[in-house]
Amino acid sequence: MSDSTPEAFRSCGQIGAAPGEDRLAVERQAFWDNGTEIVVNIGSDYVRSKVIEYANTWSLYANLTFRFMERDEEGESDIRVSFTPGGSWSHVSQMPVNRKLNLTSLSNIGAGCKTVAQDQPTMNYGWFDDTTSDEEFSRVVIHEFGHAIGCTHEQSSPVANIPWKREVVYEAYEKNDGWTREMVDSQVFAVAEQETVVNSRYDPTSIMQYPYDAAWTLDGSSAGWNRVLSSLDKTFIMRTYPKEGIVRTSQDGIYLVNCFRGEEQSSGVAYYGRFGNNDGQEPDEWLEITNGELNWWEDGGEVTLSNGKTIAWNLDGEAGRAELFTRVGFAETSGEEQGEKWNVYRDEERVLFKRDGWQCFVLFWAF
Repeated sequence: MSDSTPEAFRSCGQIGAAPGEDRLAVERQAFWDNGTEIVVNIGSDYVRSKVIEYANTWSLYANLTFRFMERDEEGESDIRVSFTPGGSWSHVSQMPVNRKLNLTSLSNIGAGCKTVAQDQPTMNYGWFDDTTSDEEFSRVVIHEFGHAIGCTHEQSSPVANIPWKREVVYEAYEKNDGWTREMVDSQVFAVAEQETVVNSRYDPTSIMQYPYDAAWTLDGSSAGWNRVLSSLDKTFIMRTYPKEGIVRTSQDGIYLVNCFRGEEQSSGVAYYGRFGNNDGQEPDEWLEITNGELNWWEDGGEVTLSNGKTIAWNLDGEAGRAELFTRVGFAETSGEEQGEKWNVYRDEERVLFKRDGWQCFVLFWAF
């Protein structure tokens, strides 16, 4: 992002959050019940078709569905989309709506949409028309519907720790969007309180992340224009709204991985006490399955952790050929007061972690 594209810098802001109160990732009080069908009332034919197309991206991974009402259909809805020129926003959580915020794109989060009067919109897209590009529809609609299902801005993560050059950021937002310092404090610098959110490790590639230039930070870090769900967005929302009726009460999970070092190869289970966005992190516990060969994961298996917890997995015989991020089996835990059942999903064989010259690639994960 640079001064050369100020008009393209259309940002989303969260309505009703005072400085220091922004919520990141998925806000606990904003959860919809798992498996909810969310009813959406929306107009405008071509733009309507594009909003539907990209909003449904979330339903590929979350156990939530959107039912889009027909034009002029009567009846109550959870989300009501308008296209008033000048800005975009969407309702979040139980926060009071503050329409005095003059933001290009405003959002409230999650099931709080249900508290808004039926004659009022809960989401607005102020610049969409028949000439809008698919990239722009994807970037904005997926982001806004992320808010609608409870996701908040990634830069506000309690673990993001972005070393902002605050005066530079204030100046950029004032120039590009006309934002006041208070608005920047609320929408960019605010940090969520850990106990109020369910979050993973900071993900600068998240669809919920604002773009920011390297000149805005002390360490030269930056984030680009994220227009699609990141791999970690997908895994995180799958965990938040699990399919197959499995509701988790704990936060741990495992990755089934194959590792390589030169001509050497091995397979093992990487266990994390806090599952989600673990790329680059050493596992809390590593359990070797094979040494010198690769495991055939579809045969199933089990491991026992040092704390006595046993995790057994069972995969479909064609799991390795399944589409990415689809459910391919289940896992069960035992050795605790109450065991749990987990879903197992196919991953994209990305590098999870490296150590001692080994690179370990994820094939499947379970939580």
